[in-house]
Amino acid sequence: MSVTIEDISLRLGISVSTVSKALNAYPDVAKDTREKVLAAARELDYHPSAVARNLRRGRADKIGLLINNPISFISEYISEVMAGVALGAETQGQNLVLYTAAVHHPQELKRICRAREVDGLLLIYSPSPEATAVLQREKMPFVVFGRRVEQPGVCFVAPDNRAGAYDLTRHLLEQGHRRIGFTTRPELGAVSEDRYQGYRQALADAGLAFEPELVVQTKIEPLSGYKAMNGFLDLASPPTAVFAFYDLMAVDALNAARDRGMRIPEDVAIAGFDGLRSSAITQPRLTTVQQPLNPMGKRAMEILLSRIADNDQPPITEIFPVHLLIRESTEYQR
Repeated sequence: MSVTIEDISLRLGISVSTVSKALNAYPDVAKDTREKVLAAARELDYHPSAVARNLRRGRADKIGLLINNPISFISEYISEVMAGVALGAETQGQNLVLYTAAVHHPQELKRICRAREVDGLLLIYSPSPEATAVLQREKMPFVVFGRRVEQPGVCFVAPDNRAGAYDLTRHLLEQGHRRIGFTTRPELGAVSEDRYQGYRQALADAGLAFEPELVVQTKIEPLSGYKAMNGFLDLASPPTAVFAFYDLMAVDALNAARDRGMRIPEDVAIAGFDGLRSSAITQPRLTTVQQPLNPMGKRAMEILLSRIADNDQPPITEIFPVHLLIRESTEYQR
């Protein structure tokens, strides 16, 4: 059974309020009384209630992490982000609370805000204008992670998706490819749009006409990359290279091509995006665009904590550079 300040009060024969003041170093408690209280607390193995302390302070010491995936479909990207964010939170004495459904229900977002279950929110998804409006109206500090947000007053930390997609497409062009398949993920909003625009710009700069049949929309579901790759390969004139929206989709594409007896990259080159661990253990290893997930997570947590301290400061928006990792899935061995 947990020891309470009432137990210390009974042990020493002094009031509960005096025990509380001594434990919290109030100046109006005599030195010898404080020492007796602290000694009794150690002897009884007393630990203060975080709930009671946070109620007094008006703080929860918790950060809400909002994702738009069901818990049964946590991707490697999400798990890597969560690991980095959790580390950053723990170093600041914060705990994480995971929400997977609230993003789809403004009323649930409002409930979280008004109940003050958390001190701030980190959004790892593309929030709707309705969602951000709820958070701003309820004065809940929040930061959007991993994607650019155009709505005024919103803080975000994001990779340079457009530049990364441009560089990857240009690499494929430099390898001699002229028909490059590209997969989009419309539900991810600005992330999908920025990568699509980078792809389009690289084609335009190379003097190539855009071919709509080489762009396939995907959604969050198992084997989305496998299905998209088979769609590309079923075309009358299939692409010679495929830029998958993210690394796990590229892994699916590798499997689909191999199942059809194709060699990579000799018959078709395949590349991904994000720079996840899985991209380095495929056969062949995947060319990808690496996001600086740990620095981004740390910075997002710093911004969020600063918003919790002062939610009226101007919004902070930061775009992090990305790095093209060229590997065997796209580069011919000469």
